[in-house]
Amino acid sequence: MNSFRARVAVLCCIRWITAAILSGFLGGWAVAEDQRSDYLVFLDASALRHSGPPVGDEIKRDEGEAKATLLYSWQNDRYRFFGEAHAADEGDVELARLQWGWRLAPQTTAWVGRFHNPQGYWNTQYHHGAYLQTSIRRPGIEEFDGHEGGVLPSHFMGAQLDGVQSAGRDGSLRYELGLGVSGALDEEGLESPLIVGPRRSAKSTASLRLTYSPQEGGLDSFGIFIGRNRIPAKDLDFVEARQTVAGVSVNKVEDNLRFIGAVFFLRNELEGGAMSGAAGGFASAYVQAEYQWNALWTPYARAEGSRGADDDSYLMLFHHFVKGRGLAGVRRDLGQKQALKLEYARSRIEDGRYNELSVQWSMVFP
Repeated sequence: MNSFRARVAVLCCIRWITAAILSGFLGGWAVAEDQRSDYLVFLDASALRHSGPPVGDEIKRDEGEAKATLLYSWQNDRYRFFGEAHAADEGDVELARLQWGWRLAPQTTAWVGRFHNPQGYWNTQYHHGAYLQTSIRRPGIEEFDGHEGGVLPSHFMGAQLDGVQSAGRDGSLRYELGLGVSGALDEEGLESPLIVGPRRSAKSTASLRLTYSPQEGGLDSFGIFIGRNRIPAKDLDFVEARQTVAGVSVNKVEDNLRFIGAVFFLRNELEGGAMSGAAGGFASAYVQAEYQWNALWTPYARAEGSRGADDDSYLMLFHHFVKGRGLAGVRRDLGQKQALKLEYARSRIEDGRYNELSVQWSMVFP
């Protein structure tokens, strides 16, 4: 836990340094303009027990982890800044997002920096803040790249245009268009691109997501997304993976019942080297149901599945990718700032099936 406290201290330093920079430099742009800044700190600690892991697999029987995430935002009438720093007790510190924006219109902003890729739903809805999501685990297809072992480039560096347009009588249509570069792929998995540090030969990623809300500001939403990723490979039997991603998402609320779901369609083509010309594709989907029993208790369940995942050459590099999962849990809110979750899951990966029992405490400040 000493390491974890050190990471929290680092995040707090990042926050105050960032605030000082913005006050000194950006503040000069905002003379006689309205300035606003805000920050949130998310903390969580989890304990996990696995049973029945596949023979020879490196999944540990017992695990524990603690994480901290800092979000900081600043804006005036013309410019915006947003940063997200993430730290874990094993020593990993990451600037998950770092963005500078120019407001082109009241509801349209052009950004440059490091982003969460809008190829999906979960990651850009909840990001790294465990308190925000009802469940402990995120869906397998939406795991982050880097240390989380995700199969999609969930981070990219480049530019993004986003905004909201009126749609219908009360509805709205949100659009997110991103273009940039993502990380590379090696036998350890898909890396997350670094803002500062050694880099490999980067390739392009492009994404478009459209989200329709029947009532502007409401909870219901229906989205479609499409993306194209060129992922360079190192020390593998191919030089580059060319990946096409498409899918739909839904967030639907009926009284105390909420449904969250998404369907992904992926096409992977390997170029160069001994595996040049290998191609495949698979589909992955999940649906989560949450019932808000009262203000404190929320039981939930999720089903995940895939089709064609056993025959995709690209996916064979990700031995821990969850091809199927059944999950159930309960969340107990402790006031308005903390939550305690208990969750059971049975997952299927390449080498077999295993069970997982997890407990997590999470909070947000202020």
